[in-house]
Amino acid sequence: MIDKVIHGIAKRANEFIQNKLNLEEEILVVRALTDINGKVSPGVENKICMFLIGVEEEKIVKKNKLSNNPAIYININVMFAAYFPESNYLNSLRFISLVIDFFQNNPIFDFQNTEGLPVNIPKLPVLTTEEGIKQINNNLENLKDWTEIKKLVPKSYKL
Repeated sequence: MIDKVIHGIAKRANEFIQNKLNLEEEILVVRALTDINGKVSPGVENKICMFLIGVEEEKIVKKNKLSNNPAIYININVMFAAYFPESNYLNSLRFISLVIDFFQNNPIFDFQNTEGLPVNIPKLPVLTTEEGIKQINNNLENLKDWTEIKKLVPKSYKL
């Protein structure tokens, strides 16, 4: 089911960006930014990558649901990374800004507004939190090219 959620949101985000920029080519791809050896994955240059970085149980909903066989509620954490050559860095910022714009305009997804989402997901809200920034920092510390990530995180966030 996670694959359908990510694919459905990626498709909508891609269409949004294509419409904003009047482009026909796929801009957002669901793909790991790097392979297991740390090399850039094929097909990600000049693209925005959307990839899963974590899955966790939703604890707040679980506390309120008492049943012998309760549904499992999870949070899926995804990251968007624009990979553009250094000479095209401003485009990467522009594309990431469009991803943010997309989520500001589309804060809730469901099977009616997002193709491929299962009917049994009544609403899928998108949340961004300070915790998300901390998680991104932790994940990116492992990447060789991102050794100075702490400089990119706003000082207002306590890491």
